[in-house]
Amino acid sequence: QTVETMCNRVYDLGMDSIALTEHGNLFSMIPFYKEALKAGIKPIIGCEIYVAVQKHTDKKLITDDYGKRRNYYHLVLLAMNEIGYKNLLSLTSIGYLNGFYYRPRVDKELLKEFNEGLIATSACLAGEVTTYAAKGNYEKAKEAAISYQEIFSKRFYLELQDHQIAEEKSAHSIIKKISKELKIPLVATN
Repeated sequence: QTVETMCNRVYDLGMDSIALTEHGNLFSMIPFYKEALKAGIKPIIGCEIYVAVQKHTDKKLITDDYGKRRNYYHLVLLAMNEIGYKNLLSLTSIGYLNGFYYRPRVDKELLKEFNEGLIATSACLAGEVTTYAAKGNYEKAKEAAISYQEIFSKRFYLELQDHQIAEEKSAHSIIKKISKELKIPLVATN
């Protein structure tokens, strides 16, 4: 699907804005931005970044509590303003220049430094919060949510997705419980 097709479809549906969040990069940002404006739609610039399990410069895979080898989690970032846009550019650049190991990764320390002007959402099943929630690990999911809530203050949201995947559905109750307990808003995404 091209950004032109996507923007035209959003226009046809009567929607007034759209976000594009590619995995780990902003490669289609300029054509997306131009096409959205051409269609009279507000473009929201974002990226589904890769957050390293430990330091973004670590070059090793870590076996998690469930036997899966990983070195990153997903996190969606959306630019709220020019500062957020510049911080998103910085994060994606650092990911490629200093954090590349299978994927262009950043870490929570970098998120603390470059979070101004950014909204964060917990992402899909590959997001840290949802990974733990899908495994039924409430405490680890809550701990992850708190870490992002501390970084992004009132700009962090928990995602609920439903692609008819059993793991997503099993994560819902824990995500809803965390949302209520920590007063983190929920967003339905796809």
